[in-house]
Amino acid sequence: MYVKKCKWCNQEIKVKKQCLFAMHIANCDANPNRIKRNEKCRKLFKGLEKSKRIILKQNCPKCEKEFEIRIKESDYTRDDYKKFCSRKCANGREWTKDHKLRLSNTCKLSEKVKIANKLNAQKQRENKKYRGSGKNNGKEKNSEFVCKHCGKVGYDTNYNYKRQYHKECWLSLSGGIKKGSSRGKSGWYKGYWCDSSYELAFVIYNLEHNISIDRNKKFYLYKWNNKTYKFYPDFRVNGILTEIKNFKSELTDAKLKSVDEEIRIYYKDTIKLYLNYVIKKYGKDYIRLYEGNPYNELTNNCKVCGKPCKKKSIYCSRSCSGKGVKKYIPIV
Repeated sequence: MYVKKCKWCNQEIKVKKQCLFAMHIANCDANPNRIKRNEKCRKLFKGLEKSKRIILKQNCPKCEKEFEIRIKESDYTRDDYKKFCSRKCANGREWTKDHKLRLSNTCKLSEKVKIANKLNAQKQRENKKYRGSGKNNGKEKNSEFVCKHCGKVGYDTNYNYKRQYHKECWLSLSGGIKKGSSRGKSGWYKGYWCDSSYELAFVIYNLEHNISIDRNKKFYLYKWNNKTYKFYPDFRVNGILTEIKNFKSELTDAKLKSVDEEIRIYYKDTIKLYLNYVIKKYGKDYIRLYEGNPYNELTNNCKVCGKPCKKKSIYCSRSCSGKGVKKYIPIV
């Protein structure tokens, strides 16, 4: 804190900084220089007049509405004033042909377009390798393929060197059980393909209770959004069609209406019997029962209780680890 005496008003002033004391001296009421400074400013601003403003009426060039604005004379001479009635009209202007040509030229010369053109040129060169030198000979030689379904040789006039089926063979094979196409965790279990964990639990239950179960291969046509699709129910249990779904929807109703014979459907609520049986016997991570363990589920069991461990450890819990230490490690 600074305590100083003002030379104009003779008062002691307490301030934190010295610059604040200098401000007090400059703006003190008893300071004669302050009065002179204010008089100079008044003389300067007396001669100046306030800038006049004009009320201008004009039409919007976009919507042709009439509107008023107040502007200065200087802004009017410089042509610096509002010309559109709103931001919507100002931003919604039409582009001229010259401006469009400039934009197209700048886009064509950009780096992204150059890289894309190089990649297209490389693809064209690779495709040319698979075409023949002659017009007719090249089509016959390089488009030959052996059909995986019927084993006969076929030809493709579009140079499709990766083709593997005839059109008729592909139509007979297309649709149906496409392995790995579902969103659930799929895999093989004892020769049965399962598209989800629900289907796996259903198969395990039926196999262990000696119930005959097979994959269905028959399809039914149904319409959805004015298009026809194929519907393949999941299984045949004792000769009866069965379908397993997670939840109800309009699409599942359309599929079920297309079936002529008896069909059973299991949703999340009705399949709990099969899930509880499998979880009690194999644990919650029963997905590890898939052949080859495709999802890398842990298969190690606890040394004490025999339950599956959640982590890569010998014991499943703290209590089992305490029992195991007492059992296997001798106390000295």
